[in-house]
Amino acid sequence: MDRIPALHRRLKELERMNFQRGKILSFTTIRHPPAGFGPEPYIVALIEHLDGSKSLAQLTREGIPPAIGAEVIPHLRRIRTMRSGLHINDLKYEVIETQGAPLFTMHAYVLALTGPSGVGKTTITRSLLSLFHPLVEQVPLVATRRPRKTDLEPFVHVSEDEFEAMVARGEIIAHTVFTDRHEYRAGYRREDIEAVWKQTRLPIVTTDIRLLEGLSKALGRETILSCGLLPPGTSRRRMLSALLHRLRSRGQNTEEQIELQLRSAEADMKAFSTKSDLFDHLFVNDRLETCVESIKELVVPQN
Repeated sequence: MDRIPALHRRLKELERMNFQRGKILSFTTIRHPPAGFGPEPYIVALIEHLDGSKSLAQLTREGIPPAIGAEVIPHLRRIRTMRSGLHINDLKYEVIETQGAPLFTMHAYVLALTGPSGVGKTTITRSLLSLFHPLVEQVPLVATRRPRKTDLEPFVHVSEDEFEAMVARGEIIAHTVFTDRHEYRAGYRREDIEAVWKQTRLPIVTTDIRLLEGLSKALGRETILSCGLLPPGTSRRRMLSALLHRLRSRGQNTEEQIELQLRSAEADMKAFSTKSDLFDHLFVNDRLETCVESIKELVVPQN
């Protein structure tokens, strides 16, 4: 049933609103619109208005492509059609200007998220990719294992011999051995990072301490914006307990494999103090939204 009273309240709100310009803080594409919003994907943006207020709104299909920091102007447009045939209007925003201060303050750097398995590196990375799309890109991991259906990051499979040859030629600049389900080698190629830079995008990598050391040595420590991620807990024991719960909840590994991951996790967490020079910031991933917002503030220059 159409909620007509709610529509009337929204119309009254629109009458009272001062239609202001604003700028885009973040945006995402709704690829499967709910009933009444039509079959075509549309973009929703978080907009900061001139008076400092913020709102979520659709962007118009005309105009230039959206970008973080782009200027937008409001238009009253149809946003959906009710089952009764009633057309519902609301504010949509048109992107009119994308030029301005650069999003990233360094000419070329890498955002590295480092932490033990189960700490949430992949989830945080996916949140950042959505938040800053298309200005960031995750660097593909080159590995000697076969890709899995559960892989959520870009992945390149090579043989053991190919991997060793790439290391010998200096193509892979940071590599390590993982024991996730079975032992395999993995690392990052210089050309993949440089390809992201050439597109004026920010490369994101998820690492352990050995990969972070390799990247810092190959690219220069000043080129890495290094964020260490810790599980919640007031003691090392409680942190490991939180990781154990997360690893078991995935249902992807045997108890023996989880035990190996926990041993590796303990070494990773010790490195946060013994190799503190490799880290610019440490975050406890207790609440995803808070952690992502904290990293966002590092990446985006503040006014």
